[in-house]
Amino acid sequence: MKNITFGKLLEKLLHLSNQKKSSLAKALGYDVSYISKWITGKNLPTQKNISDVCKITSEFIVDSLNMSHMQELKDYFEIDKDLESNTVLAQYLERSLKESYMHTAEKSVPNLYKKTHSEDSYNSMTHINPRLRKQYLSKDASLFMNSSNKLDLIISADLYKLNDSDKMAIYDMKKDLMSINTSHDIRVRLLMEFDKRDSDELLNTIMIINMITTYPEINFEIFNCEVDSNVVISVIKDRIFHAAIYTKDRRCLFTNMSKDKDIVDEVYYSLEDILKNRAKPILEVKSTLDIIRKRTYLQYIMGQDLRWIIGRMNELFMPYDLFEELAESIFGDNKEILDELKKINMLLQNVIYKSKLKVLIYEKEIRKYISVGMLNFFNIPIKLTFEQRERHINYIKKVIKESDNVEIKLIDGDFIDTFKETQDYSIYLSKTLTMMSINPTENHNDYAILKNSEFKNICDKVFKILWNKEADILVSNKIEILERIEKTLTCTKIINENLKSE
Repeated sequence: MKNITFGKLLEKLLHLSNQKKSSLAKALGYDVSYISKWITGKNLPTQKNISDVCKITSEFIVDSLNMSHMQELKDYFEIDKDLESNTVLAQYLERSLKESYMHTAEKSVPNLYKKTHSEDSYNSMTHINPRLRKQYLSKDASLFMNSSNKLDLIISADLYKLNDSDKMAIYDMKKDLMSINTSHDIRVRLLMEFDKRDSDELLNTIMIINMITTYPEINFEIFNCEVDSNVVISVIKDRIFHAAIYTKDRRCLFTNMSKDKDIVDEVYYSLEDILKNRAKPILEVKSTLDIIRKRTYLQYIMGQDLRWIIGRMNELFMPYDLFEELAESIFGDNKEILDELKKINMLLQNVIYKSKLKVLIYEKEIRKYISVGMLNFFNIPIKLTFEQRERHINYIKKVIKESDNVEIKLIDGDFIDTFKETQDYSIYLSKTLTMMSINPTENHNDYAILKNSEFKNICDKVFKILWNKEADILVSNKIEILERIEKTLTCTKIINENLKSE
């Protein structure tokens, strides 16, 4: 069936099942003119929709068959007459439609595939017990992006079960892709499963949080779905397919790579079909304006059991007047946003800072903030004067001294050495809602809102682990915290005054 055009095969299936184009159009949710154009070859379904078109069409055809038409169809496709499973028959027709579509698309757009093959150094290659598999993915991504403005990558991997080397290869992927060329349109979708029984939950969870919060220029999505823990699959659309097989002790037995167009297309659209029908995104990305305007932020601070990890100083623990100053300097021409920010400010001052609250703050971030003055006000970077910083820090000290409900601990160092060069993340947890601030850039000031309960529960558990970490990592004594903050503030004040006098 591969050599018959998609339109001719579709026409034949309608004839064998005694169905009309209008009936198929209704099943697919298309206008009948689309079906007519497919049959005549004037047009084809988009690559984005072809998986759904083939699946729905095959099921529609099989469901339409009576005994006589069923036999005719089996004869035409040379299918075993004893086959009684409609599901298997539908799968066969779906596969035939996809093969026919690929064949027709190749003829219709030959330059796309010629370019792909002319640049291939191999069509298939297998490595036994590979150690540097990461280089092939980076190499092929680089080759592809040199000849195209887009890169569409899908990965299926159980990160919680991978060995550390291969886990970090996937973790470094965003950085590697950004280093190739930041002007390209890059889309990455990761299929993974959240297994709570993993022994290295802290490293894995911080790794995933960092993947979410770094390099916002890349369109990066994580989907929760059951995946095989012994297999890693990655495919770059129209370019290359990778598969790695692992033993139970997490050793990689071999990696297979193929640039055969049919294989690459089949794997890509199979994974995309899983993404559409079985997987669910673990988060939703919202802009700063959206979380304020749609009251997501307000909803969060009104929740119960608030816990914060602050990796970058922000709008929290600000005196009322400083909060208003910064709000007006950033959103001064937006009355709707300013009104919402006033509500948030009042709640923070009158309720949140007097309620039960657990906060972890990276001490190095406090030192950096006091010295340099950069702060993310609702994830929008802004530089404060020393006088503004001093007011902010003094208010934090006031909360530490006077509030018995607010517990603040300083993080002295890094929980995981592997990520010490990465910008520390900020995450805001509650009983019902968890948010993360994504590292801001010139064009991106976004938050990630968790939608997956399993990953939210893992984040809750990890916060508990971090909160109870050893004394050599955390500083929990109020007097010592105040002394450390005051020392940094005093040193910066002396330097600042000396600079003014010169």
